[in-house]
Amino acid sequence: MKGFWLFLHVMGFVAWLGGGLAVMLSGITAKHFPPEQRLAVYRIMSVVTRNLIGTGAVLVVVSGFLLSVPYFQSANVPSWLMAMQGLGLLGALVAIFVVTPTAARLGRLELDPRGELPESFVGLRRRQAIFATVAGIFALLALASGTLFR
Repeated sequence: MKGFWLFLHVMGFVAWLGGGLAVMLSGITAKHFPPEQRLAVYRIMSVVTRNLIGTGAVLVVVSGFLLSVPYFQSANVPSWLMAMQGLGLLGALVAIFVVTPTAARLGRLELDPRGELPESFVGLRRRQAIFATVAGIFALLALASGTLFR
């Protein structure tokens, strides 16, 4: 059963970080698109965020805690594991409770009557960029804790 949970843990991480990289590159590329096309890109990014990043983060947290049970049943919990769990949980919370809802809001935006981006776009995009970066940094630090510092 450990192999199954490890598989889900790795798949969750691949979905979370891979989706994050795809969304980041899409957002950078869409900066120079006309408003209508830019919002279309953000609708796609919303789907990727909900289905890959959010789901991947949940999968990583659930499978990670289940994989950690044997360590916590013993008296010796390695520091790399504590770091991986703490950093991963922080990143997942940001991804699930800030990044995913913000992406959903961006994906629902429509052009204003003048055919321009709505006023809320700039603030939502900035919020998304900042918090997705924070979540990604925590995820990468968790990955480093569980691999490089093990």
